[in-house]
Amino acid sequence: MTINPVVDETPVIEKMPGLGEYTEQARAQRLEWYRSVTGTSLDALREPGVPAELVRGNIENFVGTIDVPVGLAGPLLFDGEHARGPIIAPMATVEGAVLASTARGARAMTDSGGVVTRVLRQRMTRVPGFGFGSLEQAGRFARWVPLQFDQLSARVREASRHALLLDVEAVQIGRDVHVRFCYETADATGQNMTSATTWHACQWILDHVGELSGVDVLWFIIEANMACDKKAASLNTIGGRGYRVVAETLLTRDAIERVLKTTPEMLHRTLQVFDDAAWHSGALGADVDAANVLAAMFIATGQDAASVFESGTAMISSRFEGDDLLITLTLPSLLVATVGGGTGLPQQQAFLEALGCAGPGKARRLAEIVTGFCLALDISTVSAIAAGQFVAAHEQLGRNKRL
Repeated sequence: MTINPVVDETPVIEKMPGLGEYTEQARAQRLEWYRSVTGTSLDALREPGVPAELVRGNIENFVGTIDVPVGLAGPLLFDGEHARGPIIAPMATVEGAVLASTARGARAMTDSGGVVTRVLRQRMTRVPGFGFGSLEQAGRFARWVPLQFDQLSARVREASRHALLLDVEAVQIGRDVHVRFCYETADATGQNMTSATTWHACQWILDHVGELSGVDVLWFIIEANMACDKKAASLNTIGGRGYRVVAETLLTRDAIERVLKTTPEMLHRTLQVFDDAAWHSGALGADVDAANVLAAMFIATGQDAASVFESGTAMISSRFEGDDLLITLTLPSLLVATVGGGTGLPQQQAFLEALGCAGPGKARRLAEIVTGFCLALDISTVSAIAAGQFVAAHEQLGRNKRL
């Protein structure tokens, strides 16, 4: 019997060129390497939409950019603490009908007197974990660490001039202790900022935990998953992570019937049905499709697109005030920034400037604007469902028609 040897036919791939380099030459070399490895032309990536030297800190192994169509929705009349007057929102999306629907909701709200918006608070959390050899040790540590707030706050101030430590809470789970650091982070979302400040604070903890006789830390990690970064979570819905923002509009019967093509009674009933279904299915939040606006405005303004998941937890409610319908939307954990991340890239900064949201001191304005337009889309979408127009609208606007 002849046994044929197994031949490994896996191709050998050379190391990617230009690692760690942010030059046009390095970008072109990586693109050519990728072309040779994949056997595709990649001609669409030949000319990048942003110079290679500008993306340092935003991306690694840069080869090109993807164009996402950007449209405009609005104007929407705002009566907020930070956002006032008529505002037009840039939204980057490839889903047809989103812009048209948002604009329709904005028109109905504006014709009814606009939207009232308020930022209620801003929070960012980082939750390191500490492991111990017994329940008794973990319990003693959990009681001790919140009492060190002043020392921990001082370490935070040494590490960052923007992060303000608000609270330190210890949560014991068996022999492990999760220490919840809660901050305000000015106009940055603060995920990276609070990682750095919490790390410095934890070094102080590790240096001084010896003050507790018989308590030994077996292990320490900077994030033990209780911050629920990039995840929807009940803890963040209640305790907050990002901005907690509320928007409300008092829709007149005339605007509902004329613009939204339904009635206040049908709109209110449909929202109640949505709320019942969300509760029954165990959903976090009970809105319609605010995530569409979040994703579109996040991309257009240089936000962390992955934060849409936790930012998209939303609650919408309605009640009658006389003949009009008051509709309220709350976003308990909206992560937006006007400094850092992708907000400094040329196109994204241009849209932030158009919104009056570029640079320090503007993040609360951006949070109110995003929430107001989320409410506009929710109202328009649920109205289309209530009036039986939802499928027809997507047939007309949301499907590619090939000749």
